Amino acid sequence: MFALMFAAIGGGIATVSVMAPTGLIPAFLSAPIGGSLCALLAAIHISRRPSEDGISQDELDAQTDEMVAALRSMAAQGKDAAIRPERESAASKAA
Repeated sequence: MFALMFAAIGGGIATVSVMAPTGLIPAFLSAPIGGSLCALLAAIHISRRPSEDGISQDELDAQTDEMVAALRSMAAQGKDAAIRPERESAASKAA
C-alpha cells in the first residue's frame, strides 16, 4: 500500500515538474491525473510480479486443499464430541 502511495506522490510531483513550463495552474490541475496514472501502473506492476518465495500456483492450490482437509477433519471431530455426551460432573449431580 505504501508503494502505491509513494508512486502516486512521485507521479504527481513529476507531472507538476513536466507541466510547469505550460503554467502553474495547468501543472497543478494535472498533478492528480499523473499521480493516479503512476499509482495505476505501480498496481499493475505489483499484481504481475511473481511471488517472492517462488511457489507456483499449483503448489499453492495443493497447500490450500491440505488446509481445507485439515479444517474439515477438525470440524468432524468437533461434531463427534458434541454428539457424544460427556460424563456428568459431581456439581451437576448435586444441583
